[in-house]
Amino acid sequence: MKKISILLLAVSFAFACSSDDDNNQSNPESTDVTKEEVISNYADLVYQSYLDSYNTSVTMQTAIEAFVASPSDATLNTAKNAWFAAREIYGQTEAFRETNGPVDTEGDFWSLGTESLMNAWPIDESYIDYVSTGTEDYAGSYNSIISDLSVTIDEATLSSLNEDQNDKSISTGWHAIEFLLWGQDNTVPADNLAGQRSYMDYTTADNADRRALYLTVTTDLLVSDLLDLTNTWAEGGTYRTVFEALDTDTALQQAINGAFFIAGDELSSERMIAPVDSTDGINGLGQEDEHSCFSDNTNRDVYANAQGVINVIYGSYGSVDGPSFYDLVNQADETQALALQTAATNAMTKVNVVGDNAQPFDYLITQETSDDLTGPVMQAVEALFILADEISASASVIGINLN
Repeated sequence: MKKISILLLAVSFAFACSSDDDNNQSNPESTDVTKEEVISNYADLVYQSYLDSYNTSVTMQTAIEAFVASPSDATLNTAKNAWFAAREIYGQTEAFRETNGPVDTEGDFWSLGTESLMNAWPIDESYIDYVSTGTEDYAGSYNSIISDLSVTIDEATLSSLNEDQNDKSISTGWHAIEFLLWGQDNTVPADNLAGQRSYMDYTTADNADRRALYLTVTTDLLVSDLLDLTNTWAEGGTYRTVFEALDTDTALQQAINGAFFIAGDELSSERMIAPVDSTDGINGLGQEDEHSCFSDNTNRDVYANAQGVINVIYGSYGSVDGPSFYDLVNQADETQALALQTAATNAMTKVNVVGDNAQPFDYLITQETSDDLTGPVMQAVEALFILADEISASASVIGINLN
């Protein structure tokens, strides 16, 4: 499952992804709310998040179509900026994973489970396209999909090939698109450079037409998956109907578990500690384990994933701002609510040091080890672990058990 420009920050603000001041809630007011109201507001929040993610992915799709139609440095950079903007919104939806919901679970009344098609990582890029000789640690003994002329490039085929050889043979999703836009990042982390793929890979290079087709098809597939998630969470949508009919404690447990999982496991352990542990220092081999290793966007991935956790805690995202998990905790135990609020504020403070850092994530991890908590990455990890503990303790005071 594995730098953002001023333009991206502006887009993030424009979508009201909830500023630090709004979401960290330095002194949020609490009013009496019911579990049913919190569940309803959570469903609104999920729907709006997926809708924004879908809309920004459509903008990315349009930019990629323009690039493929007329490849140049300018159209390639526009497509990359559109990927950045869409990625920032999608990253916040990761807090809806591990909730027994449609993003990573196929149910009796819905058939999605599309997370592995959208965001699987790390990827063996040689499975998709050419790679530089000697730089790929886990390159397979197969031809790439693009170079194998016997492989039809369409949505059904690319979907069927995802994880076909092993868990790194990823053929679809954000990171396939990322690789096709940026190419491998073979630079030394201290150089502060992302992948340097040339637009001529889509003009005069071998397999240029198949590469262009692959890029458009995998983008179309991602957009389609996000539309399905948006529709199933809309009022009257298939999964939303199932979710709102659940026992209130079951629905709350599922919703809170997503934030608990991201803070205490997926983000902190898999996406932060793992690349720190696998880096070899100055050469930066750990960048193969960083989430967005081709674009050097992992700093912002970390921020967006953590912001999604905050959104769930406070029931606030964009135009959605209503009864929340925090409100329920504050009604039950003000001391525990303060502990949750303090942990959330501290986590986002530490995460912001990573997310807004002038150095990319692949450089930061060359300066740290997982047994030393003095660096910004591991300080953020520690704060996320503490937040996860407080989410679990807070759930307990309202009668919810998180495993």
